Amino acid sequence: MNLLLEIIKNLIELIHSTVGDFGVTIVCITLLIKIILIPLSFKQKNSSETQKQMTAEMNVIKEKYKNQKEILEKEMQKVTTKYASNTIGCLLTFIQMPIMISLYRAIISMPIEIPTTILLPWISDLKSPDTYFIIPVVACIVQLLPNVLGYFKIFKGLGLPKVNKAMIIVTILINAIFVSQVPVIIGLYFITSSLYSFIEQMIYYLFRVKQRKMI
Repeated sequence: MNLLLEIIKNLIELIHSTVGDFGVTIVCITLLIKIILIPLSFKQKNSSETQKQMTAEMNVIKEKYKNQKEILEKEMQKVTTKYASNTIGCLLTFIQMPIMISLYRAIISMPIEIPTTILLPWISDLKSPDTYFIIPVVACIVQLLPNVLGYFKIFKGLGLPKVNKAMIIVTILINAIFVSQVPVIIGLYFITSSLYSFIEQMIYYLFRVKQRKMI
């Protein structure tokens, strides 16, 4: 983890020496790490879809052979074997987590000589919370974006899960409180990461729509 942290710190210093703005540096380093992780991210999404398919098949088998225990066990084993190589979502999450944690730690420890950024002209100190609460509000809006994808006509055929409104409200409130208390520079990282994730998710869904049309 320490080696990874040092690598990310060096990347931050390199980018900052080029752009000369800490806000722009945070956006660039966040996007760079996210882009590097694209292969893992898409594998994780595919794995999640595979898990849903496996669960659906198992539910059908359970209903079909609910009174035939031996056949049920054999059929369940077949399904498990069929999808075994593709259900690696948790593993991919564990691979990505150290990278994102190191990025967060590197941002927190950044020695900011010029505490402002062209991206946030109302901010006078990137190491302090946003007293105007603009960053927390923007963070909430960005976090809501992925939940609207299910309402897009083009994605209707993908069977996207229904939105749990209560869970979303609780999550957003918790994150809003978190972002309002942390340094602005962390809020900027949070917004950039969330906005990128939304765009990546939308591209992934478009890819799935294209695949369905080709079948």
